[in-house]
Amino acid sequence: MENMMREELEKAKKNRNFRTLKTYSRDMINFSSNDYLNLSDDLELKKIFFNFYNNLSFSSGSSRLITGSYSLIMQLEERVNSIYKKEALQFNSGFDANSCLIETLFNKNSLIISDKLNHSSIYSGIVASGAKLLRYKHLNVNHLESLLLKYSNDFKNILVITETIFSMDGDCCNLKEIIELKNKYSFKLMVDEAHTYGVYGYGLAYSLKLLPSIDYLSIPLGKGGASIGAYLLTDSITKEYIINKGKKFIYTTALPPINTAWNIFILENMESFYEKIVSFKSLIDFTINYMSELKIKTESNSHIISILFKDNLKVDRVVSNLIKKNYIVHGIKEPTVPIGTSRIRVSLNLGLTKENIRCFLEDLNNEINNIF
Repeated sequence: MENMMREELEKAKKNRNFRTLKTYSRDMINFSSNDYLNLSDDLELKKIFFNFYNNLSFSSGSSRLITGSYSLIMQLEERVNSIYKKEALQFNSGFDANSCLIETLFNKNSLIISDKLNHSSIYSGIVASGAKLLRYKHLNVNHLESLLLKYSNDFKNILVITETIFSMDGDCCNLKEIIELKNKYSFKLMVDEAHTYGVYGYGLAYSLKLLPSIDYLSIPLGKGGASIGAYLLTDSITKEYIINKGKKFIYTTALPPINTAWNIFILENMESFYEKIVSFKSLIDFTINYMSELKIKTESNSHIISILFKDNLKVDRVVSNLIKKNYIVHGIKEPTVPIGTSRIRVSLNLGLTKENIRCFLEDLNNEINNIF
């Protein structure tokens, strides 16, 4: 086993795909933060929070089915219910919420049709479920329909899964068109809102008033929610079934009260973040427009911006040079993205100014134009 591990690691190093852990100075300009509204650095917001919630425990001490369903976590789920008009369960991570839902509800008799670029947590759940998997071309609703036409009569239990904004390409699905297909072919629909919660207030599906058509809504909180955990929203029978059968829910210590209180606080103050959301939209528009002026190519049209290089060595060189110029920026390579699509992934956030972005894009453009 040790020889196998060494060989795999040496192969990763040779392909310039070896991962390491790094620590960055807080003085650096962060183009990799998923805290899109920069809520975790809002000192006034934190002051209000700690004035309201004090002396909270840093441990729940147990799983939800023992003593981990303390009053705050129950209050949170009730508040989520009232906003989204669906039953809610808080999970410890978006990964757990996604994989637990899929592996608990679906099995070898099910058909799951997933956008090709859906998150690893979704594919982890699909593999564990044993369901038949089909992947439709990224954002291609016509291809999705062709698969439904071919297979819908062969399976009684069909699940279609999409993210709203995708984590690597920064592009957005056409949720309304997918729901039109749902009305036509009667499948179950799962939607992951990891990168839209906060950026679109309560999320894209909520803002478009599409919640009644979504069977399973996953809202991870580690990005725009400036926290940890996830909400899984569904109907009452599914919630009860997961409580009784979902291993990642049953056998996990619940999030501590301090984290749950922050999740309640962010949720209840979401409407007061309107100015932040508007400012963030302005920052996104400025970035996309300035990239166009500089002729920096990207397919992204959101706060997640990917610049493809395809070559791992080029990515490493550009990232290294940008870090030397005091920017926190990361290269993304296989297996996170398909082979030949290595890239620099930029996460815009309200901790950045337009001047930060202007300087960064000019330095990036210089690297692009001068790299070997």
